Amino acid sequence: MLDLLIINGHVIDPKNNVDEVRPIAIYGGKITKYEEGEEAKHVIDAKGKYVFPGLIDSHAHMFQDGTDIGLYPDTAYIPTGVTSAIDFTAGVSNYNIFRQAVIARSKVRIKSFLQVCSAGLVTTSYHECINPKYFNPEKMDRIFKENKDNILGLKIRQSEELAEGLGIQPLIATIDIANKIGCPVEVHCTNIPVPTSEVLELLRPGDIFQHVYQGVKNTIIDENGKLYDCVLESRKRGIIFDTAEGRKHGDFEVMTKAMEQGFIADMCSTDLVLGSMYRRPIFSLPNLMSRYLCMGISLNEVVKMTTERPAKLMNMENEIGCLSEGAYADVSIFDIMDKQQLYRDWKGSTFLADKLLKPEMTIKDGYIMYCAPDYIYEN
Repeated sequence: MLDLLIINGHVIDPKNNVDEVRPIAIYGGKITKYEEGEEAKHVIDAKGKYVFPGLIDSHAHMFQDGTDIGLYPDTAYIPTGVTSAIDFTAGVSNYNIFRQAVIARSKVRIKSFLQVCSAGLVTTSYHECINPKYFNPEKMDRIFKENKDNILGLKIRQSEELAEGLGIQPLIATIDIANKIGCPVEVHCTNIPVPTSEVLELLRPGDIFQHVYQGVKNTIIDENGKLYDCVLESRKRGIIFDTAEGRKHGDFEVMTKAMEQGFIADMCSTDLVLGSMYRRPIFSLPNLMSRYLCMGISLNEVVKMTTERPAKLMNMENEIGCLSEGAYADVSIFDIMDKQQLYRDWKGSTFLADKLLKPEMTIKDGYIMYCAPDYIYEN
């Protein structure tokens, strides 16, 4: 007998090219094959709803109580259909306590990128230090090797206000360390001190260009709104582009101009912190997905940006971010409501959306962990 059976829901599973009404069977915490007529201990009727793999937020800050910005992963994510996320907060001086105190105790599945600043993003009182002379490459190598099951790569915030006249030397030093360790680099690209092309030229296949739709300085489009050729060329080389819009890193004009020229980011992420959790402009991952949907990105693509692609980044392809037989039973059920929402970007531009992804249920490892109070279904 199955543990859970979801019936009548419209399943969207980009990894397996599924976009249709079909049952989803769960046994022993894993997705399993459904045999016609097979009974289950609990049946969830998802008629009129959409069934996705558990969502993955590919950029967030979850060092709760250890930093000023750390959100509480279980309360931020489980009620919003998110079952996995990637953190970009800790450095070598505090990663071990982050793993023990947060990662090990959270129901949300968390993997990490290690900040090159040893203290990580510990406070909002001042910026982290990205001067390479203060990096600790030997300890980065040791911490990475001791935690290869969790740490995915290195992170550098390459903004002019942090570089303090060093240009992109911090990024060059970070890539050099990453080459020796053998890992990817994620680079924060807001207000970068050099043209976008110079950053992209440094990046290697598998590296991540973060905050791709930022609009402060040296963006992905020129002054006439034309997408730089180097962006598409870099994608062909294997550079990954993520949104991580946060409170100030999303520019509607940059996004729409890029989309008009055939460019959509590879992943859709929030850059959520404690101060933006359940607050405008981001609020939650499905809220951001709702805006992308209304801005013209297909539902299948939006789900792919928040399931299949970040699962691959987490080195968990076929385990999460999909509804494949044998995958972890992480499932999110959504309604798509007719609901107007006015979104504003960092510079005040507005966008009126008319659809809203409403989380109805979150299943993690086969357990129902959240159900909307108005989602009444027949057992």
